[in-house]
Amino acid sequence: MVEVLSERKSVLKSQKGFTLVELLATIVILGIIAAIAVPSIGALMSNTKENAHEANIEQIEEAARLYVMAEDISSDDTVKVSKLVSDGYLEEMPEDPKTGSPYTGGSVEISFDANGKASYTGTLTSN
Repeated sequence: MVEVLSERKSVLKSQKGFTLVELLATIVILGIIAAIAVPSIGALMSNTKENAHEANIEQIEEAARLYVMAEDISSDDTVKVSKLVSDGYLEEMPEDPKTGSPYTGGSVEISFDANGKASYTGTLTSN
């Protein structure tokens, strides 16, 4: 009986594991990594939403270019995004990346220079 107990004791002593200090050091390192990564991911998401908004503006400006060519517009004008949608130059009102719902309005200002070259300035609004 004594031999069995001493055998079990030696088996338990030979098992390897992590000490409390090693576990705490690992947790601290993971905390430092998380403290660095979380703000970076937040900034990345914000930049992505801003880039998506700018892409939506470029999309409505391109639709306005098609509108100007198809409707033979040659003087300064402002066209609403809702008109571009209703006339088929856009499939639907673009979605605001910040809210996830369609923009509530917007327009494209069309101006012509002395040479007849058009420039487009789009704006989109949401709640």
